[in-house]
Amino acid sequence: MIPKWMCALGISFISYMFILFVIIVVVTFHARDFDLGSTLTITAVYMALMATYFAVLFAVFKRKIGASK
Repeated sequence: MIPKWMCALGISFISYMFILFVIIVVVTFHARDFDLGSTLTITAVYMALMATYFAVLFAVFKRKIGASK
């Protein structure tokens, strides 16, 4: 069984991916054309920030859960 805090991180990840999708749609409509280079740049920066954010959250949650047991 997956711990509840891991499920919460998974649901958060999915919601942040939806936000990335909305950002790409807004940029595409604003530019009036799909530019793969800008889309890849936005995705790379956003995913790097999210990977760092989730790594910190994972470490904090794991430490807090481990300390309470």
